[in-house]
Amino acid sequence: MNTLALDTASDILHLALETDAGYFSETRTVGRRFSEELVVRMKSLCASAGLQLADLDLIVCTNGPGSFTGLRVGMAAAKGVALAASIPLVSISTMEIMSYPLASVETPVLAVMDAKKKRYYGAFFTKGVRMSPDCDMSVRQLCERIGEYPSVIITGNDAEKVAALISDEVTQLAISTNISVDSLHYRDYGESMIQIGKNLLNTRGADDIGSGPTYIRKSDAEVSLEERKEKSVPKEV
Repeated sequence: MNTLALDTASDILHLALETDAGYFSETRTVGRRFSEELVVRMKSLCASAGLQLADLDLIVCTNGPGSFTGLRVGMAAAKGVALAASIPLVSISTMEIMSYPLASVETPVLAVMDAKKKRYYGAFFTKGVRMSPDCDMSVRQLCERIGEYPSVIITGNDAEKVAALISDEVTQLAISTNISVDSLHYRDYGESMIQIGKNLLNTRGADDIGSGPTYIRKSDAEVSLEERKEKSVPKEV
């Protein structure tokens, strides 16, 4: 089964391809230049395995949370190929992908990523089972949630950054949770995406082609529009 996976939720682009002949992957920091590089790199990765995009049997991508722009570009590219070549598409939560490499660990896992504006996306998992929805939290809210567990492993691209930020807050809140950090920054999440994607395809089927990214926070444009609407409403005298 030829399966292509892509993650554009952060500044790090994850691309992976699994075929009967082997596994091929690419992980690189590309900032926000996904629109310029994504499809070219998808074609290049397939070419390295002697394939074209039309030879794929499944496409897997992240659906959020993460960068608004990155998610839109990633899903648009995945949908474009899926529609053009009639290939099933499966999208997955970014948090589930980050936690998957630690699915066999007994200790609860907190998958996190920087959501900017001093807030962080996160979700808790125990032995691969989701224990919370994907959340948009402040440092204090993260600490309060961490305090519900006797021990926690923090994972994700921003794990060390978050662990450093919460240290003072944890002390102030007198939280006794034993906190460990998965310090592998540039883990290849391709295998996680592919395995989760194939499992979901078998259990629930492909995504509806009309589905889109999952946003748990309003975009800056939406916030600005709401603020303008509020200002335009006449005040009662």
